Amino acid sequence: MSDTATMAGVSAPEQLTFSFVKRPGLLKITIVSFLLTLITLGFYRFWARTQVRKHIWSSVHINGEPLEYTGTGMELFKGFLVVFFVLILPIAVVTGFVGILYGPESPLLITIQFAVILAIYVLWGFAVYKAWNYKLSRTQWRGIRGALVGPAMTYSLLFFGSLMAKGMSLGWATPVMNTVLQEQITNDMRFGDAAFKFKGRAGPLYPTYALCWFLTLGAIILVTVLASVSAASSPLFSEAFGNQPQNAEQIAGMLIIAAIILFLVFLLLVPMLWAVYTATQMRVFADYTRFDGAPFRLEATTGSIIGLTVVNLLILIFTLGIGWPYINRRIVRYVVERLHLDGKIEIDRISQSKVPLPTRGEGLFDAFDVGGL
Repeated sequence: MSDTATMAGVSAPEQLTFSFVKRPGLLKITIVSFLLTLITLGFYRFWARTQVRKHIWSSVHINGEPLEYTGTGMELFKGFLVVFFVLILPIAVVTGFVGILYGPESPLLITIQFAVILAIYVLWGFAVYKAWNYKLSRTQWRGIRGALVGPAMTYSLLFFGSLMAKGMSLGWATPVMNTVLQEQITNDMRFGDAAFKFKGRAGPLYPTYALCWFLTLGAIILVTVLASVSAASSPLFSEAFGNQPQNAEQIAGMLIIAAIILFLVFLLLVPMLWAVYTATQMRVFADYTRFDGAPFRLEATTGSIIGLTVVNLLILIFTLGIGWPYINRRIVRYVVERLHLDGKIEIDRISQSKVPLPTRGEGLFDAFDVGGL
C-alpha cells in the first residue's frame, strides 16, 4: 500500500504467518476434566470441551497474536438439552411404547427404527455443519469472528448423498464427494466479511486414491491368508473342530487373542496405508483454497501423517481415551505449523461479521457422538 494510505491511518497489507505456541496447563485440564466428567456422570464434558478449546485456540497465533475462543460450556449444555427433549426423548418414548404395545418384532416398531436410523444419516451432515458454524462464530482474532453463511440442510443433503455414493461405489466416489463437500463448506466460510473460496477438481486425487485402495485390498487378503495358515497349522485348530475338544477355554482364549491382534494390525496398518492419500488430499485442498484472494499452501507429507496417526492412536489406547486433549492439540499443531498463506491481506479492510450468532452449542453434534474438538 502507498505511503499516502499509511498516512491516512490505514495499515499496509500484512503477510499472515501461522505459529503454534505451546502453553502449559493442559495436563491439569485433562485430569480435572476427566475426574469431574466421571463424578457428574458425563455432564461436565461440555465444560471440559470448552476448557480444552480455550487452551488450544490460545496457542494458535497469527502474526504473533493468539486466537480467542469465546464459547461456553453452558451454551453446549443448552444445545444438548434442546436436542434431548425435542428429539432423543420423544423417540425413546415412542419406540418404547410401541415395543411394549405391539412387541419387539412388530412391523411398526421396525419401521420406526428404520426411520430413525435414516434420519440420523440424513441429519449427520447438518450436525457437522452446525458444529462448525458454532466453533467459527466463537473464534476471534483481533476482535473479528468467523461464521458460516449457507443453509445447513444443503450441506447435510450433500453429506448424505456422499455417504450413499461412497458405499455404492466401494469407496471410489470418495475423492469427488470429498471435493464437493469441501467446496460447499469452504465457500460458506467467512472471517468477518472476508470470504474463503474453494475451487478445484477431484482428478488429481485419483492416482493416489487408487494406489491406497489396491494396497488396502492386498493388505486385507494378505492378513487373512496369514491368519488362516497360522490357525490351520496350530494343533488347537484341529482340536477345536474335532468331535470333543479337550481344551475349550484355551481354544477360546487363543481365538480372542488372535482377533485382538488382527484388530490392532488393521488399526495401525490401514491408517498408515491411507496416510499417502490423506497427505495428498490435504495439500490439494489447501492449494484449492483462497482467503480474500490469497492462496493457501500446506506442507503435509506421508511420513509426518503416519507419525501423527500412530502416536495419536498410541495415546488413545494407552490412556484409555483420557488423553484426547493431547490428540486434539497435536492435530491442530500439525496443521498450523505447516500452513502458509501466500499473499498479503488488508486486515483493516475486514469488518465484523453481521451473521447472527447462534445462541446454542452443538446439540445434534453431541447427540450423534460425532466426536472431535
